[in-house]
Amino acid sequence: MNDEFLLLWAQWGILNFEQYQCVKKHFTNLEVAWKKIDISFLQRLGFRQDKAERVFEIRKGINFHQLLQQTENAKVRVFCIDDSAFPSCLRSIPAPPVFIFVRGELPLLHKSLGVVGTREITDYGKLVTEKMVADLVRNGFVINSGLALGVDALAHETTLRNNGKTVAVLGSGVDCIYPSSNFYLADRILKQGGAIISEYPLGTPASKHHFPARNRIISGLSRGVLIIEGGVKSGALITARYALEQGREVFAVPNNITKVGLSGTNHLIRRSEAQLVESADHILEAFQMEPKQAQQTVSFSSIESELLETILNGGKTIDELTVETSYNVARLSEVFIGLQLKGVVREINRKWVIV
Repeated sequence: MNDEFLLLWAQWGILNFEQYQCVKKHFTNLEVAWKKIDISFLQRLGFRQDKAERVFEIRKGINFHQLLQQTENAKVRVFCIDDSAFPSCLRSIPAPPVFIFVRGELPLLHKSLGVVGTREITDYGKLVTEKMVADLVRNGFVINSGLALGVDALAHETTLRNNGKTVAVLGSGVDCIYPSSNFYLADRILKQGGAIISEYPLGTPASKHHFPARNRIISGLSRGVLIIEGGVKSGALITARYALEQGREVFAVPNNITKVGLSGTNHLIRRSEAQLVESADHILEAFQMEPKQAQQTVSFSSIESELLETILNGGKTIDELTVETSYNVARLSEVFIGLQLKGVVREINRKWVIV
């Protein structure tokens, strides 16, 4: 297949999988199709006449030499579903993308997990995301997510912090990072051997209706999907629905029953659509994998053990702990800094919590 016509068709971006099959059957290959297709054939594919005319106008504006320069400058590769390099896990889903644009290097995806959740992440969500993603990465998982604010961005960030590889799936062109505040995060994903992918042509801005379709690719690339916080009608729950349709495992972290706006994970668990998980070990168990043992055992002094017991059921500020214990501010600060270095506590909103 001529790369020129692969690029042209991908950038035109009008074909779903069924339409692509029709085009391939009628014209044999993309080169012949590009040269011979007309408005009447688009109507046979299901386009209304006015839309067929509009997309033909779009086609006139696509210049191969400019497009080739654009892809080379952005270090973008384009794969067709018939290419051997197209991810096999994605090829097998219902309504797969016909073309994908890729920046960076797609890691091996045989051991990958989608991690998604709310943009309005809570302190609880942050703790859960960081702990579970770090443990999954330590056990060799690639993490796939959507580069959105909140859980998605933190899943990518935590993966990078733990020297893992992560894939970001966009609802825009791969050269249009959205949200723009995650531009440097996207850059770090690429520098650390991960990838940014999209089915949308270069230059395509983010659009609300792109994100539900984007979510089927996150689940399609993954062996399973972990949902961390999300409403019943959230994008995270849409990803879970796609995962179920695709035969993927769905895992959900239970949430506080008083947080009605984030009850999506409880909804999935209650309907037996997701497995309740409280740690990465539960996910490994579902996949019949043995967890890697921690490299070292952390020991605690008597005062450290006492303070950990004090904050076991909820974070506390240093001021609260001076009232509840016999230690002054200086001593408490010293001990908690030591515990932080051991990787067992962190400070969130002035409260020390167990991680």
